[in-house]
Amino acid sequence: MALDSLDQRDTEDSSRFTWRDLIHRVTGIDLGPGKDSRYEQDLRNRIRVAVGGAFPIAVLNLKGGVGKTAVVEALGSTFAAVRHNRVLAVDIDAGDLAERHGRRNPFSMADLLTDHAVTQYTDVRAHTYLNSFGLEVLGLPDYAHTEWRLERPDVVRLLSIVKNHYSVVLVDCVKALNSAVMEAVLPESLALVVVTSTSADAIRKTRTTLEWLCHNGYQRLMKSTVLAINHVEPAKVDRVVARELERLSAHLAATVVLPFDRHVHEGKRIELDRLSKKSRRSYLEMAAVLADMFPASGSER
Repeated sequence: MALDSLDQRDTEDSSRFTWRDLIHRVTGIDLGPGKDSRYEQDLRNRIRVAVGGAFPIAVLNLKGGVGKTAVVEALGSTFAAVRHNRVLAVDIDAGDLAERHGRRNPFSMADLLTDHAVTQYTDVRAHTYLNSFGLEVLGLPDYAHTEWRLERPDVVRLLSIVKNHYSVVLVDCVKALNSAVMEAVLPESLALVVVTSTSADAIRKTRTTLEWLCHNGYQRLMKSTVLAINHVEPAKVDRVVARELERLSAHLAATVVLPFDRHVHEGKRIELDRLSKKSRRSYLEMAAVLADMFPASGSER
C-alpha cells in the first residue's frame, strides 16, 4: 500500500551464511537443512498458522524494570517478520515503546480516538509507524504536552477498531492491573505474556501478578499464559530463584527463557537482526507457543 511505502520495510526472514551454504556453492552438493534449521523452520511454520480473526495478547507484570516493553517490540517484530501480515503493538503504559521501535509517529492514539470517522485500515495506519520487520506501533501522546488521558471507554473503542484490521495485537500494559484501562484489556485478551526478570523482587511481583489474575476472574487465562523469564543482566540465577521460577511455571501454559542480550541492554531501537542467535531463537519459540493458541478456524488476513 502507499502508506507502507513511506516506511522502509524488508519482510524477508533474516538468514545467515553457513558452512552448508559454502559446501553447496563450492561442490554443488546440497546437504539439506541442519537440525537447527529444521527446528527453526518448524517454529516459523507454527507461527504462520491462520488466525480466525484478531488475536489480542496482553504483555504485563506489576513489576517495572523487567524489560516488558522490549519483549513487546521484539515479540511483535518476530510475529510480523515471519507472518508477513498486519501485526500491531499498542502502548497503553506511556513507556518507551516508540523509542524501542525506532521513532514516534506525530499522530497518536489520542488523534485516532478523537477522529470518529476512523473505520478503515488506512485510517488506523496513518497513526502508526511501521518498522523494517513489519511491526506497527500505536503510541500514546506526549503527556507533557496534552491534557488528554486514556480512559476505559477509549480502550474499548480502540480494541474494537484494531481487531478488524490486524492478525495479532500486542498490548504493552500498565503495571496497575486493577486500573480501569486493564478492565478493558483483560476481558479481550486471548493470551497473556507475563514478563519477569530473575531478581527476587521481580519474582515476588510475578507471583502476586498471577495470584491477582486468578482471584479476579481471569483464572481461564492461566492456560494461555506464557511466562517470559527475561535476563536483563548477565548474572547467573541461583538455585532458590530457579526453584521459585519452576513453581510459577508449573501453573502456566509455557515458559520461555530470554537470555541476556547486549543489543537490548543498550536501551535503544531494537532490531531483530542485531539480537543474538539465542535471543532470536527464544522469540521464535515464544511466538510459536502463542500461535499454537490461535483459533483453528478462519482464514489468513
